[in-house]
Amino acid sequence: MAIDPTRVMPAVPGAGGDDPAAATVPRLRSVKPAGGGALGDGRVLVAASALGALGSFAGWLLAARTLPPDRLGAAVAVVAVVAVAGCVARPDRGAALVPRLSAAGRRAGRVVVRSLATAVALGAGMGAVLAVLVPGPAATLTGLLSGPVTGVPWPGVLLVAAATAAWAAGAVFDGVVVALDRPWWATTHVAVLVTGRIALIAAAAVLVGAAPDVAASDGFGGGWLAAAWLAPVLLWALPGSAAVAVLARRHGRRVETASPPQVLGPMAVARLGATLLHQVAPLLVVLGLGPGPGMVFFVAWQVVTAVDLATVWVLGRAGGTGRRRLLLTVGPALAVVAACAGPLLGVFGPEYAAAADVLRVLLLGAAFRLVVVHELGALEAAGRAWSSARLHLYTTVPTLVVVGITVAAVAATGLTGMPSAVAGTVLLPVAMGYALVQVACCVAVLVPFPMWSRTRPEEQP
Repeated sequence: MAIDPTRVMPAVPGAGGDDPAAATVPRLRSVKPAGGGALGDGRVLVAASALGALGSFAGWLLAARTLPPDRLGAAVAVVAVVAVAGCVARPDRGAALVPRLSAAGRRAGRVVVRSLATAVALGAGMGAVLAVLVPGPAATLTGLLSGPVTGVPWPGVLLVAAATAAWAAGAVFDGVVVALDRPWWATTHVAVLVTGRIALIAAAAVLVGAAPDVAASDGFGGGWLAAAWLAPVLLWALPGSAAVAVLARRHGRRVETASPPQVLGPMAVARLGATLLHQVAPLLVVLGLGPGPGMVFFVAWQVVTAVDLATVWVLGRAGGTGRRRLLLTVGPALAVVAACAGPLLGVFGPEYAAAADVLRVLLLGAAFRLVVVHELGALEAAGRAWSSARLHLYTTVPTLVVVGITVAAVAATGLTGMPSAVAGTVLLPVAMGYALVQVACCVAVLVPFPMWSRTRPEEQP
């Protein structure tokens, strides 16, 4: 679950600093809707995002210390398919409710119920489609329930569809509680999911210690971890949906009607681009090179995601952050992580430490990506939402294409299913492809092209 911790503010003419873009970046602030009333403090949403990130790290770390990477890669594919299906089904479903509820008045309860029903239907449909098209995740879940099957693993398809629907309902929950000035409800939502996942993974660790013969079975590792990730999402969906429906109905009695802002299109495109970048790349590695190398790549790839989140946090500080200051702030931290790549990955296990060079190359690409992320923040803060959305896609699509081609080329050499201990050699070309694309994107941002400056009518002053 991703909660956007920033609120875009307009540029501040004449602001100090050696970089004119320093005044045009997202900053944290409390948000006021057109209909009156606070939507909540942005710092609460930052706390929720931080809690989710730390909880995810703790969960994967515990899983990595419990089961070998060859067992865990299948769970990475399940998580990625559910996340992508939920975002593709309706990428702006949570954010859209913030202005809609401000304009709904007494119809707020009906708006929430319809939004929940639409999100669940679209999520279930897209989840089922991707579960059929993408091999592996549905079979992993089916193997946990009934063992290996031939043909389409329909039990797993239904589970993926149900999990995607619950994921979509959870996003609506977050959007509603933020819009109705209950941001701590979103933090509670994240805390429940994190606690539930860690508890289930810990139970799996106990089972491994008590019955190693069960843990050695083919369907245990990936299926159990995928179930630990999905179960809290599924259990939250019904009570969470009922709670926000009642909250919205009570709120609608006190709110007047207002006109919502028309910014949801570019927001949806930008969120879709970010989700595809963070989720599809490890999914391609799992499908192309096997679950073992895929899990090792997934752990290293989380550093790239963490760099993006940390950059947004730095940009969100009061007063803004110029490009030069951003590079001087985050760049040394990346250098330190690169120097300690081996020991850091070794925390997950010796198999992961072998991919230290892969992490270093990914960090090199992340350093060039800092320029792109700063430009995204500057465009959003300047009110050029569609330009920011296009830049999201212009950087995401080439990255995924190059990663996919590189994975296919490596797989064509017969290096699929390699042991995790030597996964670094197999994954290094993938990391190099990512870094080269980020260099090209950085050059494209720094060198002005006519197509970058094109504006849509709604962006013109």
